[in-house]
This record gives sequence, C-alpha cells and structure tokens, in this order.
Amino acid sequence: MNQASAWKPSTVVFDQNKHDFVLNLNAVYAGSWHAAQLQWMAYKPLFNQYVHGRFLDCGCGRIPYYQWLKEKTTLYYAVDWSENEGVRKHLDEVVDLNATFSLVEKNFDTILMSDVIAHVKYPATLIRTLSDHLVSGGHLLITTPFIYWASEYPHNYFNPSEGALKQMCEDAGLEVIHLEPYGGHADVLLDTLNKTMTGKFSHRLFRLLASVLKSSGWYKRKNEKSRYSYALGYTLAARKR
Repeated sequence: MNQASAWKPSTVVFDQNKHDFVLNLNAVYAGSWHAAQLQWMAYKPLFNQYVHGRFLDCGCGRIPYYQWLKEKTTLYYAVDWSENEGVRKHLDEVVDLNATFSLVEKNFDTILMSDVIAHVKYPATLIRTLSDHLVSGGHLLITTPFIYWASEYPHNYFNPSEGALKQMCEDAGLEVIHLEPYGGHADVLLDTLNKTMTGKFSHRLFRLLASVLKSSGWYKRKNEKSRYSYALGYTLAARKR
C-alpha cells in the first residue's frame, strides 16, 4: 500500500482492552449498523483462516482492513478506481474493474474482493482475471450482499446468489471450498427497518428494538429456517486448482 504512514484506521480498529481488532461502529453509516455487525462476524473468521502471503485487496476503497491484515501478509497490494484523492494516494494501482486489466504485480497467494462484486458490470470476467493472478493453490475470497439495498446507486449491478457465485468461480478454474450465508429473514427485516431509522432519535430507537428482538426466540427461529433461502449475504473462499 502506498503512503502507509499517512493511512488512518476507519471501520476496523485495534481495541487495546480486548487485544484484538474490532468493528468501529462509530465509523459505520447509521443505516448499516445492523448489517455491518453481521458482516464483521462472518468476515473475521474467513480472513483469519485464509489471508496470508502475497495479498491483493481488490476494490479496496479506503482499505479498512490494512492494519489488521498487514501482519498476515508479505505484500499488501491495494487496487481500486477512485476520484477521491484521499483514497487514490494509498493505491498501488488505479484500476477500472469493469475493464480488461493486468496488474504489475502477479502471483498472489490471496485475493480479496470484499463487498465489491455488486458494483462490477461483468463479475464473471473479473473473477477469471483475478484467477489468472493467483498462484496454484492460492485463494480468492469474496464477501457480498444478496438480499440488500442498492448501495452506491446507480452503480449496483449484481447481487449474486449462492449458485451464481459457485458457478462463476468454477468457470474460472477455482474450487469453492467455503460458501456460507450470513443473516436470515429476521436480519433482512431488521436491516430494512434500520435503513429507514437513521436520525439521531430514530436510530437510538432502532438499536433498542433490535436488542430486544435479537434476544428473542422468534429471531433465532426465523433465521435458522431461512438462512439459505433468505440470506442477507455470503462469504466465499475458492482455491485455484
């Protein structure tokens, strides 16, 4: 990553008391408060298990995982497309993920696309391109929403299902070794409500309501029955054959 000394943590920070990295809810959009917590619980074990070696953060945005993941890697390579100078100064390459590209650096052990694929016009093409940048036995990690609002509207093109994710990876010569949903019908309902309660008072009310519902048997039963049919999103790890 370029200009690492000027980079500042945002949504993922180190908690001195817990001696671990945690989600910084103060940096999360109020309407994504519920979904962000579910995503963090799903993403953290995936990244801990698979991130290592030469690492590509593809579609990295503000590079929220840098402080956490840099210790797991021998190279942290950040690519994205952005007009924001605060983002661009940290990128190793400015890349349009909707176009054909070949990065200067190749032979990555791990490639991450975290909440990126929904904003890519031709995701199958991008996955094939990234597969070409992986070493044999390397891993592509994808996190992506499914039943979710159109974020970064109008640049939201594709919220893939479990089947679509698996097929795109297999077509790119990758073996899917982990594919799990996060959330369920109750979480989708709570997230939808959360999106409408972003004011100072209404957000406090939502947090109270969410706390009560999440401790109920209804919440647990609803999610258990619908985690595959009504997933809020997915985490995936695929290995290059």
